[in-house]
Amino acid sequence: MLLVAYLNYQLLYTPRLVPVQGRPVNAEVIGQLQFLQDRMHSGAGQQMQELYPEGFVYLNALYALTWTELLAHVPPASALHQQASRETKWALGEMQSPAAQAIFEPDLPLPYGAFYQGWSAYCLGRYLYALPPAQRDTADLHRFDRQCALIAAALAASPSPYLESYRGAAWPADGVLGVAALAWHDRLQPPQYHRVIRQWLRAVNSRLDARQLIPHEVKAGSGAVLTPARGSSQSQLLTFLVEIDSAYAQPHFQRYRALFLTSRLGLPGLLESAKGTAATEDIDSGPVIWGVGGAASLVGRRTMQRFGDTTTAVGLRNSIEAFGLPWHGGSGKSYLLGQLPIADAFIAWSNSLEVHRTLHTTHPWRRTFQLLSGLVVVGTVLLWRKLSPNR
Repeated sequence: MLLVAYLNYQLLYTPRLVPVQGRPVNAEVIGQLQFLQDRMHSGAGQQMQELYPEGFVYLNALYALTWTELLAHVPPASALHQQASRETKWALGEMQSPAAQAIFEPDLPLPYGAFYQGWSAYCLGRYLYALPPAQRDTADLHRFDRQCALIAAALAASPSPYLESYRGAAWPADGVLGVAALAWHDRLQPPQYHRVIRQWLRAVNSRLDARQLIPHEVKAGSGAVLTPARGSSQSQLLTFLVEIDSAYAQPHFQRYRALFLTSRLGLPGLLESAKGTAATEDIDSGPVIWGVGGAASLVGRRTMQRFGDTTTAVGLRNSIEAFGLPWHGGSGKSYLLGQLPIADAFIAWSNSLEVHRTLHTTHPWRRTFQLLSGLVVVGTVLLWRKLSPNR
């Protein structure tokens, strides 16, 4: 009964806002970043690399992007703004280090591959865009220009819109990052990649899976589908696809929502495998419980908010608060007992869309779970009364 009460209480969660020089800022996200900062500077990137093939770059990228969301909304003169700029710059330096590049192959058509160049360029572009123009470092701008030029040249020379991440291996979710970096380049600098982006979108349209979604894995070179769309990759790539072309992304989101959004005990979740297909679980999906994918749901919380599905975004956010074992301590806020920093980074990044406001919904999305909870409580009381030796 205590567990039922705890879960229902957590499902009522609303992030707490605090003022920073007169502007509201999400204190929960700040707490998550405080926890991550300590872990990041204590070698969390190397620890995650031992668990995941791209763990070092992935973790630093998510950490940088979360600080970047904060950077764009706090007053430039505040200490928090300075901290956000400093930590983002530090994470970008980690991503551009020889240790990060050593994980990937330098002699691919796109040097170091689509995953590395995509995340690295995207994070740098978002950081530069979030800074006031006077604070943008010339060397960073030149580096971003060079990376975008490499990505555009590789796309122009490739018969497939999905560039290799490793030799002979291509995952479209990686490639979307590079194109998103080009889109941010054209917001930051005089536009020059519009034609490349339009050509890329046309090429993607000719290489969708049977459900008209961007596939999970394709054959390097041709872009032929090897693995159809999955929840983890769709949740991720859609958050960037909407930044490339929001009109193009909308029907993709609607198909994704129809095929992957589900509910368990009345609470929302994202399937790893599309409805009607066999369940899949691997390093990309994270844990899959009752068909619901861990990675798909953590990132799907951000995806739903990006596309305006507030009710589902709140439901996923609060379900994570209920089942993710959140903990507030002296070092900040963590989840899952703080044992998996990349999970904390995904949650922080997903929550960072709320960095300056609180998301609400009037839809009674908790009702089914609350009714089931009531049945559990009544059943427990009746069973206790029946088994009590005093009865």
